[in-house]
Amino acid sequence: MATQRFLQLPLGITMDILSRLSVKTLFNCRCVCKAWLSIISDPQFTHLHASRSPFGILIEIFLPPPLTKPMELYFTHLQAEACAAPGSDLQLEEITFSPRNTLPPVDDAMPEFRLINSCNGLLCFGANEGFPLYVCNPVLGEYITIPPANRNDKWLIVGLGFSVRTNVYKVFQLNNPDTEAEIYTIGAGGAWRSIGPPPPGDFNNLSFNNFLHGAVHWIPYGGRSISSKVIQSFDFEREQFRPLSLPSLLAKNQFPYSLTLEVIGGCLHLCVLEDDASKLDMWVMKEYGVQESWTKILAFENLFGLWTERICDRYNPIMFLSTGEILMFYNFERVVCYNQEEKSFRKIKIPSTKKWSFQPIAYSPSFLSLYDIAKAEDVKRVGSSKRYNKLPV
Repeated sequence: MATQRFLQLPLGITMDILSRLSVKTLFNCRCVCKAWLSIISDPQFTHLHASRSPFGILIEIFLPPPLTKPMELYFTHLQAEACAAPGSDLQLEEITFSPRNTLPPVDDAMPEFRLINSCNGLLCFGANEGFPLYVCNPVLGEYITIPPANRNDKWLIVGLGFSVRTNVYKVFQLNNPDTEAEIYTIGAGGAWRSIGPPPPGDFNNLSFNNFLHGAVHWIPYGGRSISSKVIQSFDFEREQFRPLSLPSLLAKNQFPYSLTLEVIGGCLHLCVLEDDASKLDMWVMKEYGVQESWTKILAFENLFGLWTERICDRYNPIMFLSTGEILMFYNFERVVCYNQEEKSFRKIKIPSTKKWSFQPIAYSPSFLSLYDIAKAEDVKRVGSSKRYNKLPV
């Protein structure tokens, strides 16, 4: 009876209400009736939900050799009410993505698959520095296979991106700094195109959250030092490489430290870890592409042995919570939360990380369907239609 009354609401109001629900709740709503399934599958709803969906944590598990198993990911949703006050325990709602239900069934002959990056809720992952690549939506269990590029079946750097003007998704790749870059337009018939030579210098793998303003971003490295005093980017609309300036204070130095680059909250964030790992500074580019807008927002000092007896501590930011606290990945072994007012850390317990090494990544799931954006591709769906309408637990 309540469902019937809900269906009598105007479509716009129904979409507005549903778009505020968590991913797991929306999957239950998809099973209520065909009308709700149709609404949640509508591209207009997909866009509305994506604009409101908060980031959660995507967990990639790494098993020690000789243990092997199919790639499995865990998405931990941070419930909004749990972030109401600094210092409160986070309420977590975990979802499992696996080849049994939502991820492509990878070839057993190539077990070492890893995540590459994400764009609008779609994941790009593949074999370690090789093809095939996959673009998938783990929420819907849909995926396409990206064929090997023209020049080689190995890649040096690769990334998924989106062109706002043409409304298409693309994958670009380099297999050698001395060769031409190539690009693959999803939905255009399955052919790689040459886009000319890349900029000079060495290349480094992209971080997972690297897509901003139509481009992916990374920091060029050569050995243990920065090989060029810029951030490099690739614009998917213009299909061009473009350098962005580092903060002027850093650009003048000889880089006796390591840099990590992440897109957090719609801005580029740069973390600077000094060579002895005793100090970590965090910078934000407040106005995209403007060097003068780089602003240091945090400085962590005296980091030695804060949690363990290790000589060097490393902190990688994951996301900012609505409370102003920062979720960070400490020493590649645990998630911690930093309170900026109290200047203190606390541990965050995530069920899926109890036994194995892992990588936590900020990720916002989406109901974007590959059937809507990859019409010329062989879109496949994991599992049966019955499983498709159920969320894995």
